Amino acid sequence: MFDTGSRLAAGVLGFDIGGANIKAATDSGQSDSIFFPMWQRPHDLAESLVAIARTFGPSDCWAVTMTGEMADAFFDRQIGVKHIAKQAVVAAAEVGCNDVVFYSVAGRFLTIDEVLADPDQVASANWHALANWVAQEIDSPALLIDIGSTTTDIIPISPAIVSTPSQTDFDRLVASELVYIGGGRTPVCALVSQLPFRGKNVPVMREVFATTDDCALVLGWCNESPEDRMTSDGGPRTIAAAINRLARMIGLDHRGITLNDAHAIASSVVDSASAIITAAIASQPLSHRNRWILSGHTAEYFLSASLARSSSIRIERLADRLGPELSRVGPALACAKLLVKSRQQLQTAGAAR
Repeated sequence: MFDTGSRLAAGVLGFDIGGANIKAATDSGQSDSIFFPMWQRPHDLAESLVAIARTFGPSDCWAVTMTGEMADAFFDRQIGVKHIAKQAVVAAAEVGCNDVVFYSVAGRFLTIDEVLADPDQVASANWHALANWVAQEIDSPALLIDIGSTTTDIIPISPAIVSTPSQTDFDRLVASELVYIGGGRTPVCALVSQLPFRGKNVPVMREVFATTDDCALVLGWCNESPEDRMTSDGGPRTIAAAINRLARMIGLDHRGITLNDAHAIASSVVDSASAIITAAIASQPLSHRNRWILSGHTAEYFLSASLARSSSIRIERLADRLGPELSRVGPALACAKLLVKSRQQLQTAGAAR
């Protein structure tokens, strides 16, 4: 189950190119992830892909999925897909790889020519890649619940197929299979209209002064990283700075708020996010809801209360099977593994003729 070591083809490198992060994994189970602000540096994508690829050494093929086409650097999704696909091909050639394919929401791998002819086929397909692979590896039916820094995917899966009919982000939002809440980048003001402070409920300032990452820092769910300044105010990712950012949500700053105050504020934000995610889970098919496959590095942030009272739900964590690093880059690993299997099946079919 969840075999990450066997190699049916040599040197397959999977990429999940998002709007804020680039994640990569080989079919043999190596992984890497870097922060990449697509909305600021879209034309630096090829350079960053080359840098990541060189950490793995030579690869025979790249298998790519993406969500970065949603970045507001691109006027529309088609423009974004074409840009990302072209940059990927350029980057692969730079490191000596001329075989690049792109995962589609139909569960097939497409060439660059096919992508350029119909870009919507591969737009925001990373959820499908992960679900497709997981569906082939686990007992089902089940819900695959993947929560990262930006979004939550809630995907009903059945044996060897993704059972959801939803395809586009719009479809999936309507079906509550995509919830735009994550443990890093979600603005506090998008989750609550008021916050508790010393016995009062104070209306929030509707500005991106703080995010869910600040809540996680204050609650002790993630480690400080002072050198990391990709925060809402460009300040360090420390508890002290997070307290200051959360204080601004209610018109204060660090001088008028304690750690206990910030803890209460952060808990309120998380409770609100958890309620939204839990409601989305409850709207999924009853036949799938008694088994959860948890993925993503922030799933525990929002589901801890549900997990505490989930005696009737079978829970499995991808991190327990894959390790935390591979679990974090799940769609990239899925692309690599799916391509290996697809090409092996083609080889077997060809040999049988």
